[in-house]
Amino acid sequence: MKQRKIAYISETVLTDCDLPLLHELSKEVVVDYYIVVTNNSRQGTLIDLTLKEKGGIYRATEYPELKVLEKWMDLNHVFVVNKPVNHFWEWINFAIAWKGVQLFKKQHYDIIHLTWPLRYCSFALYLLRKKMVITMHDPIPHSSQMTFIKNFHRFCCIRFTPDFILLNKTQKAPFIKAYGISESRVHLSRLSIYTHLKESASAPRFCSNPYILFIGSIHSHKGIEYLCEAMEPIINDLPDMHVIIAGKGQFYFDISRYEKNPNYMFINRYISNEELVSLISNSIAVVCPYIDATQSGVIMSAFALNKPVIATNVGALPETVEDGRYGLLVPLKDSKALERAIRQIIQPGIAQQMSENIAHDYSAGVHSWSSIASGMLDIYDTIINRRKTHDKTH
Repeated sequence: MKQRKIAYISETVLTDCDLPLLHELSKEVVVDYYIVVTNNSRQGTLIDLTLKEKGGIYRATEYPELKVLEKWMDLNHVFVVNKPVNHFWEWINFAIAWKGVQLFKKQHYDIIHLTWPLRYCSFALYLLRKKMVITMHDPIPHSSQMTFIKNFHRFCCIRFTPDFILLNKTQKAPFIKAYGISESRVHLSRLSIYTHLKESASAPRFCSNPYILFIGSIHSHKGIEYLCEAMEPIINDLPDMHVIIAGKGQFYFDISRYEKNPNYMFINRYISNEELVSLISNSIAVVCPYIDATQSGVIMSAFALNKPVIATNVGALPETVEDGRYGLLVPLKDSKALERAIRQIIQPGIAQQMSENIAHDYSAGVHSWSSIASGMLDIYDTIINRRKTHDKTH
């Protein structure tokens, strides 16, 4: 039987979950990995590229910075969709999409796997939609990210893409209901730990005191204000305790009073991979006080370094943060409950036991990337066989 051939099209911000999956998939099928990069997205957890002046699709071997990816994939199967112009409406971005259509036709891929709704400059790729499947990292969009253009991209994605992969069970029914999609078109997978963090170098410690950590981009749906409120009485009682809030973005609430308190540390910029490892490894626990959520890459980063997580009981977070085993769950927008959870997890032995549970349960078995890749191959086969059946009857 002919070996399956997959085009996997993704973005720099997703390399931490793409690469361990593609490493496992490449053992069974041919996978060509296309990383879409613009000047605004040239940095990711594993990537920091200098773009070429001329737009186009280049081999990864032409970018010395991508040699780091060799531990996961043969670089002859990795490509950069080089978009030096940030504005989607620039003609070069439309030309690159058309070049992609021609390339994908020539390569005769069985599956074209997207991980994000196509921008309008790339809509030409929908000419190949019969072979498409998309991983919906956000089946229901975050409240802080519902803009007209993003909703337009999502509408077209739902209209033209035949199959969808969700990374949690919780949002399957709401997703189907919201968009009127047939259940047979929605498939389930999941995330595992971001394994590259285990091997990454670590930056020096940011704080010599014990601390609770929030890490991630700054958006209003992240609920950071509830963490700041929760930490005030804890810091009053335990003057050595600190909280670090690290990530890039504009704060949507007034942090001036917290900035005056030396126990609050704000690192408002892009966080490098080495800094991420340092911040998580030296923390007591990571807090995800989100107002709305899907699954969370932050949780998988924390689990990769065996750190427990305190998370709000929203979206699919309870599927990942098993309450009392891998961390603690708290109600939505409840700083008092969050305070109690933090006080609990800083008690001697609590975080350590949870760390041991994470290390044991995510080393192999159903939580591993090999298991996830096996399930992904089943999804591909289901889609390919259904398409063949459809083609024979029409």
